[in-house]
Amino acid sequence: MPAPLVGRKFGINAIPVPDRDNCRMIQVLGLSGSSRQQPGMSKSEKLLMRALERFAGFGCQTRFLRLKDLKIHDCEGNYSENPAYCTYPCQSSIKYDDDQMQVVYDSVLACDILILATPIRWNNHSALVQKFVERMNAIENQFSWFGNRMIRDKVAGMIIIGHVDGIQHVAGNLMNFFSWLGFHTPEVAIASWVGENDEDTTKDWAQIEGNRYTQEDLENLVTSSIRLACALKRHVAEETGTTGPGDR
Repeated sequence: MPAPLVGRKFGINAIPVPDRDNCRMIQVLGLSGSSRQQPGMSKSEKLLMRALERFAGFGCQTRFLRLKDLKIHDCEGNYSENPAYCTYPCQSSIKYDDDQMQVVYDSVLACDILILATPIRWNNHSALVQKFVERMNAIENQFSWFGNRMIRDKVAGMIIIGHVDGIQHVAGNLMNFFSWLGFHTPEVAIASWVGENDEDTTKDWAQIEGNRYTQEDLENLVTSSIRLACALKRHVAEETGTTGPGDR
């Protein structure tokens, strides 16, 4: 008789490490959606920083943005009145001199890989991430209404941390969002952790660090994102006759 299934097998699904020569031109953006008051308090952000360190270790160029540090006005729903009113640059960026969403737009458009980190808030992503999602409608609408695809050949991955909440619900919403924008998702698109139902958050980080499945997922998120980004760049190079990562 076959052996009974007793859980996920550790170590057999490791994604091969990319060739560092192929990683040097890959631009990675880490976007933190945590609302914690001080840097270093957020567990999702800690895991994001660890991912960026691993990307950098492969030779990728990394950038980190914390949504909480930026003044980002709400989406005012211009699309609901008329799709033609949802433009890029975003009307809120034009209307409010102190709006800093353009920093996010520029960083997203410049990256090859976007890793979005969010805590789970009542079975959903954070309010900061929701504001980011809604303001990114200016990018998505450029394609759906104006026929201008602004997100092309880019990779998106997620880090999701919660307590007694549903990772799959949050991941499903965000993967749908990234798909509409035009992002590709890698073989391993999510690194996650959910705490125990005792809700003792004081011991979470030690458990996250000690959870070999979360750590394996994080490693695979990094390597599979790089591999897909390199493959997309090679595809573009073949189509255009230019050189890209991996070309000799």
